[in-house]
Parts: sequence; C-alpha cells; structure tokens
Amino acid sequence: MTSSPTSASARQHARNRGLAAVSAITIGAAAAGAVGAASIAIGLSATTATSASSQAQAATSSTSTNNDDSGSTLQAAPAPATSNNAPVATTGGS
Repeated sequence: MTSSPTSASARQHARNRGLAAVSAITIGAAAAGAVGAASIAIGLSATTATSASSQAQAATSSTSTNNDDSGSTLQAAPAPATSNNAPVATTGGS
C-alpha cells in the first residue's frame, strides 16, 4: 500500500502549522518566565526592604551598655600550620 504523494502546498501548510505551534509554546514559556522573574524580583525587594528596616531599627534602638569594642576590629593571627599529609578522597573510595 502506497499513499499518493502530498502536494507541496499541503506540506508547506503542515510545516507552518507545526512552526506556529512551536512558536506559541515558546512565547508562552517566555511569558511565564517573565512573570516568574518579576514575582521573584518583587518578593526579594520586599524582603530586602523589610530586613533593611529591621536592621536600621535594631541599630537605633540598641540599649547595650557594654563599651567593649574588641569585636569591631580585625585581629592579627598567625597563619595555620601546613601539613604534609596526602589528600584523602571523600567520595568514591574503595
């Protein structure tokens, strides 16, 4: 059983329909991605504004009477000692 060959115009029409479907899917995915990105940006900006407000409020309402500022400066310390041990695998061991 062999079917009759389809005309060039029928093939072109089918190709155009397929391309239109792929284009619609791509546009839909892009729109969904844009909406998702916008909602993430809005959510992050709201979180940042809230945390910045909380930090500013905490800084202005501090009631600490401790005058020790030793934690506010960097302390010099010697470098850690090096070792000559061979590296050890952490995964895929025998």
